[in-house]
Amino acid sequence: MNASNNTSADADTIFSPPRIEQAGPFLIAGLREPLDENAPQKIPQLWQQLISRWDEITQRVNTVDYGLCIHLHSHEYYYMAGCGVWDFTGLPESFSPFIIPSHTYAVFTHNGSVLNIRDTIDFVFDKWLPSSGYKHATAPENALHFFERYGEKFDPDTGSGDIEIWLPVTNL
Repeated sequence: MNASNNTSADADTIFSPPRIEQAGPFLIAGLREPLDENAPQKIPQLWQQLISRWDEITQRVNTVDYGLCIHLHSHEYYYMAGCGVWDFTGLPESFSPFIIPSHTYAVFTHNGSVLNIRDTIDFVFDKWLPSSGYKHATAPENALHFFERYGEKFDPDTGSGDIEIWLPVTNL
């Protein structure tokens, strides 16, 4: 895609076509909060809480982390900051379990700071999806809307590197 498809305020950001990948299931354990008008402040705080409690998650499988946007019902969503685990047994009570289902995903690379991740998410839903030949595959209640994947090269100090948006899709 070219820069003319860019919805970002940053003119240097160019959105690349996604790769289509069959993946999952992934077992995720983390902390969650309802998404509301305070989400820009709540989400970083949620990540800080999770990071301060890493040692409580003895089932952690790697250094990849996940930010899940989960559709509860109607227009209600929550955000979950989490990590991959091999099992939910013995998970501290304050942690929520979630299984990212096995599915086909359109995977988008987010370039730049996590502070601008909304630009990539807006591009995915507003520009790419309507003209992609795919439709968003999500259930009407208690289902994964999309997730962020923070890979091994993500630098939490700078908030950049190795960030992807995974959107569950099916063919039209």
